[in-house]
Amino acid sequence: MQPIAEIDFDLANSAEKMGARLYAPERQEEDWACTFEIDAPIDIRRTIYGVSSMQALVLGLKTLAAYLYGSAAYRDKEIGIGGEFGANLYIPAPSEFLNEAPFPF
Repeated sequence: MQPIAEIDFDLANSAEKMGARLYAPERQEEDWACTFEIDAPIDIRRTIYGVSSMQALVLGLKTLAAYLYGSAAYRDKEIGIGGEFGANLYIPAPSEFLNEAPFPF
């Protein structure tokens, strides 16, 4: 399974990167499944379901963003891009994170 979108984040106290990947929705018996994964320190892989491939894709991206912006690593300014930590991760955030994240869905 190849990702259809991916991004690498800087880690504040390491030369390592934290990757996040979103995979293409796949047809299940009666619905669609979209899988995403985020590397450590968040370290999560989830599959989100929808009634269409579009819904599964959008829900997958929104859920991935919720895990990023809702993580202790984000709140503690341990992940970022371009040397800026705890700021814009260049992924739209769900509206629940308007106080923490710069760009809502």
